Amino acid sequence: MPNAFAWLAPLLLAALTAPGCSADTAGAQDVTAQAGALREFGDRTRAYLALRTKLAAGVAAVSGDATSEQITQHQGQLAAAVRAARKDARHGDIFTPPVVPQFRTIIRRDLQARDIRDALAAMQEVPIALPLRVNTPWPPDAPRATVPPQLLSSLYPLPEGLEYRFLDRHLVLLDGEANLVVDYILDVVPTVLRGRH
Repeated sequence: MPNAFAWLAPLLLAALTAPGCSADTAGAQDVTAQAGALREFGDRTRAYLALRTKLAAGVAAVSGDATSEQITQHQGQLAAAVRAARKDARHGDIFTPPVVPQFRTIIRRDLQARDIRDALAAMQEVPIALPLRVNTPWPPDAPRATVPPQLLSSLYPLPEGLEYRFLDRHLVLLDGEANLVVDYILDVVPTVLRGRH
């Protein structure tokens, strides 16, 4: 299991190395603001998961030996319940504007720190040029490209049931059980990597 506090390192590094930043004033305020944004992000992911768990109680469960058809049916029923409960959900509800720059910085620093071949390999399975909307299913023909372990350990830890995934140049917050896009951040991957993909 990755260190639960590993995500704090890039945050502290960014604050302490910011040009013209006083360690006693601006730096401390920046860390406080960023930590607050991350706490809010964590609160919102947990609130979403609590809602989905409550809704799942009203959907017929599937057994360990369920067929693929039964699993798909369960997933569809759960997704429908989530969409109905979150009919007003919008892009940016969970990845709020104050937290987005932190995710962009962590991801781009991770890719910049890699050898170009390693960076390209990390994006090798990422599907290209597919539309994104909150409350829609993950595209059925698109692979679920995993986030590299080293990068994953630097991102804010998600509650079980939610996943970070890449889709084209975008970071997606995915509900794996309901197969729904919960939220996303656009254009976190530099264009050059996708252009050479």
